[in-house]
Amino acid sequence: MGGDCFIYGSVHVKMPRRDVVERVLGVVDYVLLEGLSVKNWRELVKRDWRTIIVVIVLLIYFSALRLLTKIVSLYYRLRYGIDFKGDMEYVAELANNMSKNTNRRIKIETVDESLVSIYEKDREAFTGILWRNPFWAFSIIGAVILILLKHILWFIPPISLVFIIMPILAIPELFRLKTMTIRDTKLINRVQELIDQGHKVLIVRGERHVDYIVGELRRRGVECEDLNQASPHRPSTASK
Repeated sequence: MGGDCFIYGSVHVKMPRRDVVERVLGVVDYVLLEGLSVKNWRELVKRDWRTIIVVIVLLIYFSALRLLTKIVSLYYRLRYGIDFKGDMEYVAELANNMSKNTNRRIKIETVDESLVSIYEKDREAFTGILWRNPFWAFSIIGAVILILLKHILWFIPPISLVFIIMPILAIPELFRLKTMTIRDTKLINRVQELIDQGHKVLIVRGERHVDYIVGELRRRGVECEDLNQASPHRPSTASK
């Protein structure tokens, strides 16, 4: 297999293709995984109280994602006998097994940002998507108007809650769009560094990150093969 860089775009609650990943693990030296760190959220809120709404919503979002992953894991275990803890964990386990079986060490790194590091590079990612977002302002104004109407209608119209809830539900996606370049740039720099050192690299990232990463690496003179061209598959019961 030729090439120094490979990328697999995953869905976080879906098991990656084992056949595709293992084929690449047979030639790479490094596996670079995604994993935004939220451990230092308290430090961030202490620095800037205006980040608290985005931070709380993100914490709830990631907790919900972990719960969904557990539900999906139960499905894989009952139907296929597969122990699935998440897409990144699954690839890391395959890489570790490959290292044990071949006596060739594959190094695994999580290359991503933390909440604090993102804030240091672009605090607008936490404050701008709320306080300077026209949709958010419109929603707040709409909710206030409807609540004021209770003096006429004698009750708070249920639709007023929609004006508040919808922009809150949009926060994770707005945050992703705002910070994707920051997060992926850190990864791209690491990929380029490893390839310059003569290593072969497998990137595992959320599928919506793939196009930007491939395009930016190509702009830097690095061709990265997109592994998602393979057709869908049925999970292999041999992976446990």
